[in-house]
Amino acid sequence: MRQSVVVLDSFIPVADLSAALEVGGLDVEVVAATEIPSGAGIVALLVGPETVGLDDRHLAALPDLRLLAATSAGYDHLPVDAAVGRGIRVTRAVDYCTDEVADHALALSVGLLRSTARLDAAVHAGEWDVVASPPRRIAGTVLGLFGFGLIGHAFALRAHALGMTVLASGRSLAGRVPEWVEVVEWDELLQRSDVLSLHVPLTDDTAGIVDAAALRRMRRGSYLINVSRGGLVDHDALGAALRHGRLAGAAIDVLPTEPPDQEDPILAIPNLVITPHAAWYSPDVASRLARQSADNLLAVLEGRTPKGVVG
Repeated sequence: MRQSVVVLDSFIPVADLSAALEVGGLDVEVVAATEIPSGAGIVALLVGPETVGLDDRHLAALPDLRLLAATSAGYDHLPVDAAVGRGIRVTRAVDYCTDEVADHALALSVGLLRSTARLDAAVHAGEWDVVASPPRRIAGTVLGLFGFGLIGHAFALRAHALGMTVLASGRSLAGRVPEWVEVVEWDELLQRSDVLSLHVPLTDDTAGIVDAAALRRMRRGSYLINVSRGGLVDHDALGAALRHGRLAGAAIDVLPTEPPDQEDPILAIPNLVITPHAAWYSPDVASRLARQSADNLLAVLEGRTPKGVVG
């Protein structure tokens, strides 16, 4: 029986993955699928974040599975413990879209501070008034980063180049940040940030961490950026904070439900910029993901440690 790799992610180019595996000397069939597969011969399952419901029952129906890979930095959609318990390697994508996400977070932050979306909407509505939504100066603005991995670090470098003051909070940051980044506790990050940007995975510890209490501790007139996972934020509380003027604005690239229904209340929240989970994307990203996935499968089959191991 010929071995196969099943791809549950429409953004992964099957041709690029097949070519990368062939270069590595591995003769396997690469199959694009829209439903979770079952059966013998499947050695790797590549799963995008849009796939939900994958659990141990599906793993039990894949007796030859050696690699379960999230084709994203986040892996909360994978049954990590169940896979590890079956001896299956679990990985997440690493450093495939660091620059893209950092650029997107910076663009959202600068857009909020300079009021570009609100000023554009006002002009299209027949207004011509800079004072109605006054742009703010970027230099000297305090950027608070919750999480300081590759993306947080890349964003910090960009913000520092613009003259922003950078704070960081999260686990195990000591010794990992430049001298111009001030490491603070979560509560201080909330209180001092003009722009709070989230760069942590969705876990039991981080789910809903930006709740009503956290939003009340944020500086009045500050901004929130989320390019990580929608579940980090209580969006009902965020809506209340924006409607009552506690926050001046927010920009999010991730939602609890994607795409949202047109009747979803989140679309009616004022001063909220929403992009369609686009922070990770550029035309080059898909081929990078394909190459990394191929390298990881080769590593697993050869008894080596792949990149991005979780669990």
